[in-house]
Amino acid sequence: MKPSEMIKTLIRQDQGYSGKSVSFRPGQIVSGKIVKLFPNQTAEVQIGSHKAIAQLETPLSANSRYWFKVQPGEGMIRLKVMESGGQASMASPVVSLLAQLALPASKDNKLLLKYFLKEQLPITGETLQLASDWLKEGESFEDGLRTVKELIVRQLPFTKDVFLALSSVNNGDSVSVLMEKLLHQLNQSELTARGQKISILLNDFTQTAREKSGALAAARLSAEWLSTKSQANSLAAFNILKALELVKGETNEEMALKQAIDSWSQRNHIPGQPAIMESIKELLQTNQSEKRQEFILNLAKLSSVIDNFQVSSGQSQALSEIQRILSNIRTSQITFPVENKMIVPLVKEAMFLNMKDNSNSGNRFLSIFGESELKIASVTLGSFLAGENNSLAAMLQPQERSILADLKNSIQAESIFKVDQQSIKAQLKNLIQALGLSHEHDMVHFLKQPEDGSATKWESLKPLLIGLLSEAVPFSAKDAAERLLHKITGFQALSQEAGPQQHFVFQLPVPLWGKVSDLTMQWSGRKTENGDIDPSHCRVLFYLNLEHLNETIVDLHVQNRIINISVINEHEGMKALAAPLTVKLKESLAKLNYKLSSVTYHKPETSGNSLKNREPISSLVEANQFTGVDLRV
Repeated sequence: MKPSEMIKTLIRQDQGYSGKSVSFRPGQIVSGKIVKLFPNQTAEVQIGSHKAIAQLETPLSANSRYWFKVQPGEGMIRLKVMESGGQASMASPVVSLLAQLALPASKDNKLLLKYFLKEQLPITGETLQLASDWLKEGESFEDGLRTVKELIVRQLPFTKDVFLALSSVNNGDSVSVLMEKLLHQLNQSELTARGQKISILLNDFTQTAREKSGALAAARLSAEWLSTKSQANSLAAFNILKALELVKGETNEEMALKQAIDSWSQRNHIPGQPAIMESIKELLQTNQSEKRQEFILNLAKLSSVIDNFQVSSGQSQALSEIQRILSNIRTSQITFPVENKMIVPLVKEAMFLNMKDNSNSGNRFLSIFGESELKIASVTLGSFLAGENNSLAAMLQPQERSILADLKNSIQAESIFKVDQQSIKAQLKNLIQALGLSHEHDMVHFLKQPEDGSATKWESLKPLLIGLLSEAVPFSAKDAAERLLHKITGFQALSQEAGPQQHFVFQLPVPLWGKVSDLTMQWSGRKTENGDIDPSHCRVLFYLNLEHLNETIVDLHVQNRIINISVINEHEGMKALAAPLTVKLKESLAKLNYKLSSVTYHKPETSGNSLKNREPISSLVEANQFTGVDLRV
């Protein structure tokens, strides 16, 4: 079952309450039958499964069906007849009502109105007109009808944006796929400052744990190459980058630096940004015999730019080296053009200064390489760090292998792919915040307490996407951004409070070692006095497409801190594989004051040859009982 199919199942189960209560608001149109007539033009009217005493505007006949429009007024419901069905079929009153609402009696509009009647949804001219317009633009009429129902049943704003947001959750690509599509479009465009921030976020979201580990190693190798602290280590790091094909073939350092500057400029071209890289580029271009004066001017310009940088980033050897070269050129102590052995260390030092002066220095160091080359190299390095591939080390010299060994030890010590309880909890919270699922809440909190630093949360993905849509970006990129924004907003719309209950549904891109999987979760539970979910009484259901076990659903109950877990998976040996972990799980839960009662394993119900056509959730879980998760579990 795909995440979108699972979400549809959850939503349908959660709609069991629709039609069980009714309220009448002025302007609504209802189909009702006169059950009994009373004096003073009052009557008992049956509307769907509900009966109400109403004040009628005109005399009517008992046991007849009419279209009524709810009139304003206090106390008793006031109904004005619109159309009588009499003994005729329902087709005639449906067509008549559509005509009164100025809607064409098309096949789709007839189906729309009949759907409202069947599902006992409140009808107004405005809602029918809007729903009719939205359904014309949708890909699936049936899915569109269900989405309209969700808007009404959940009492969400009846707007096109919310309709599209819920439609995106029910259908279409997952969050990670939409991220990859947007990232691809952004990479084809010249990025604005906001576009670059989105690109950095999406790169992080769509990288596997192996790629994250390898990318970190590549960034540190790049920093080692550009650093002038140790010439031997710098050369060794450069040779490793060549072995990874991040630097091509027989390219020397000067050529590699020019290519790195070009790559960096293309991916970081933002008006008003610090001009170190541009100054370096101009300097290298004028290091020619006929451009001596231009070279000196560019060297002075680079000196000025670096001098401004040093205010925030600390002193750099580059500034003193520039002064030395300038002095030696003017006194003819060095020949012109300047030799590579003098210019290359200066350029490397200046580039290193530019890239480390940034909170995302790792991303800055990586931006000197091409996207496709970096992806391949990250996988290769990640596999080496995990001990999966030793062919890289076989290509290197002892000094280079030593650097790789030190790099491997340092990265393993930092343990990027942590699986302990506190780390997983922190990762989930960070993902939720980075996506912007709490954006509106954070914004309200900031307006109340602007001094507490909440403004930094406005740099999450959702507000950045909203801002990008207002910029002059290519249509393809804007369309991809809009689809991702609708997906995020749709999950927010499904997450609501209902009295003492809290209800949340979300989908997060989770980096596994060899793939990124979309973790889809639904959780809710009753609120405690401080507004949190009660950790003693809750239930969680989550779906994850794992790297080796494939599609897996976990259904977890917590009642009086006693936990029952159901695992749904097609794997034949699932129970045997998980059995050795059950004892450890029980012990870990006991430390958190929880008692594990049972862990049961089920295969999905078969209703077709593909897992996406099966309905395991509805067969294992009673409707409307998915309640909550405590992240400490």
